[in-house]
Amino acid sequence: MGIKENIHYWQISLNNPEPIIDDFYFNDDIIISDRSLINKIERLRELIINYCVIIEKNKEAVSQILDEINDIIISIDNIQYTEFIAFWKSLDLSYSSFRTLDNHKNVLSTILNKYCERRRKLYDKLGYTNVIVQALYDSGSSRRKGASGIKKLIHLIQNIFGDISHIRNINEIGQSTIGYFQPDKVDKLFFNDFIKQYKIQFRFGQDHQGKYPDMILKVNDEFFIIEAKHIKESGGAQDKQILETIEFIRYYGDWDNIHYLSFVDGTYFNNFIKNNKDNKINKQIEQIEGYLKENSNNYFVNSYGLISLFMDLKGI
Repeated sequence: MGIKENIHYWQISLNNPEPIIDDFYFNDDIIISDRSLINKIERLRELIINYCVIIEKNKEAVSQILDEINDIIISIDNIQYTEFIAFWKSLDLSYSSFRTLDNHKNVLSTILNKYCERRRKLYDKLGYTNVIVQALYDSGSSRRKGASGIKKLIHLIQNIFGDISHIRNINEIGQSTIGYFQPDKVDKLFFNDFIKQYKIQFRFGQDHQGKYPDMILKVNDEFFIIEAKHIKESGGAQDKQILETIEFIRYYGDWDNIHYLSFVDGTYFNNFIKNNKDNKINKQIEQIEGYLKENSNNYFVNSYGLISLFMDLKGI
């Protein structure tokens, strides 16, 4: 058994849609059982109420409260999953942006004044519950899926090939039958040595602001340069991601044993399966199939296509 034509794995992918709910992306982290975090959240609520009550009466006390609120917000992990910081989005300010500011306290004072005016009495009337902390954490799960996607990719590979080593440097490549490294994470410098050693012109990176691929997988003498994306729906950043994964297979690997592989899981992939009238999707399908025909060494697959490809590869 050997690797078949790339269109074969594209067709397998089209015949096997991604599940609506993928257990691999289920995030069951519980943060409201963290007593230390809950204590800080309850202290934060108490401070905010005090701030709102005395804001006009005691400027010195307000300054002390502001210092403690600022300290909690800056120093406590997962503090962003509170009703107070959720309110910031209505002001068009993100928690991550706030942390980059030099004038934390001045901005925080403005936010608190708005919060006191627009939310505090309403929330006091309705009551506070720590369930909201868990709910806000759960609602942010999708932003933490990037790392899960790579873990899933490694998991699928290990299910087929068994344990695979994390190759650490250029010398280990020749010694490894099956292994991988992650240029987009911890192996950037190693990747630069790799493309120089194997005379690979990584034009995708040159054309996309120095972007690195997610993974390089070596199996025997074959190298797969992999771009992996978990995409659920269209719009904004997701549209940019799908276009990048399609563009990825436009490039060729200079040698027959160099393959560019786009791995897309998540329910967005199922749009390619439907017989729909969406011109954008139809254009994407045309591009994928066109690039696959132009570059016979490259692959565009979902979870099922990836498994099928690597099962065939195992037989080489």
